[in-house]
Amino acid sequence: MTTIITNETPSIQSGPRGLQARTLGGTYTQDSQIDIGDGDCFQIAPTVLTGTTDAIPGFASGIHFGGNYVIETGAIDAITLPVPTAEIDDNLSLSIFSDTAFAHTVTLPGAFFAKGTAGLGTTATFTAGRGAGLILRAWNGTWQVLGQPGVAIA
Repeated sequence: MTTIITNETPSIQSGPRGLQARTLGGTYTQDSQIDIGDGDCFQIAPTVLTGTTDAIPGFASGIHFGGNYVIETGAIDAITLPVPTAEIDDNLSLSIFSDTAFAHTVTLPGAFFAKGTAGLGTTATFTAGRGAGLILRAWNGTWQVLGQPGVAIA
């Protein structure tokens, strides 16, 4: 099992952009930045995934956080994602996008992808192309799929 996660240090001058890039004289506390990022994952700097069996961080401790993830693995990455806790995690957002040409997967421990069709899904399989990804929102113990360019969910 390899899990390699790299947090990018955000900076207005060198990127990546996001709330954390504004360290000079801003009015947002770190708690406020986390709260904003939890509700809108694109407001925070991306975390780069480079392992082949990544587990989405922020969930391992039992305390859940939103996140913005970019896969840069040079092979297929079999990602695991826990199920959000109903009510406590409601409106938490996650994005997971690929910057490599591999058919990555994101798997839940059960059928908890609410994909807008009858029945819930368990596994999201990315097409082998850059830009494939997921935008998810936690609601009532499921991951609601808000966007899935180049991703099939079964």
